[in-house]
Amino acid sequence: MNQQETERTQRDRRRELALNIGAVAGLICIVIAALSMLFGINPLVFRSGSMSPQISTGALALARTVPSSEINVGDVVSVDNEVGTRITHRVVAVDPAGDGKVSLTLKGDANRVADPSPYVVDEADRVFASVPLLGYLAAWFSGKTAIFLGGILAGALLMLAFGPMRRPGSDASDDAPQTDTTDEPADSSEAKLQEAHCG
Repeated sequence: MNQQETERTQRDRRRELALNIGAVAGLICIVIAALSMLFGINPLVFRSGSMSPQISTGALALARTVPSSEINVGDVVSVDNEVGTRITHRVVAVDPAGDGKVSLTLKGDANRVADPSPYVVDEADRVFASVPLLGYLAAWFSGKTAIFLGGILAGALLMLAFGPMRRPGSDASDDAPQTDTTDEPADSSEAKLQEAHCG
């Protein structure tokens, strides 16, 4: 295998790698979006240690929206308080509140006392899984810097995957033979060129 074929093989491998990376990233995005839409799964990033040690600061949790009738003592649920702040704590009491709603008393595992006010809800996001530290990564990826860098990376992958197949100036030389051979003298070939040009 000569040098040109080796370079071409390396470029093909880089393109294939770039396409595979893009395909995997796209598949992950599609799966996350599908899970969110079809099953009501919401990602939650824990920004405090109120649920330590079970769910530590920086953890990424997955929660599913459930009706109030399915919420039980011991569940970890995420609800909005009266000012719209998201609170994710453990249920320590469930009381009926009428019209299909319940009054939830919540408490963080690391807190000594329960939250000061109950939460009256008809549904809540119930946590069913969590991964330590992954929330830091998720939070960073949702920031402006990550979006900017992601755009650059996407552009680089596209350039690598769909860029020119040959380097500039190499397209003619790759396919052409390296030496010109002819059985005719130079004078006769010049005459043929002139005839073709004049006719």
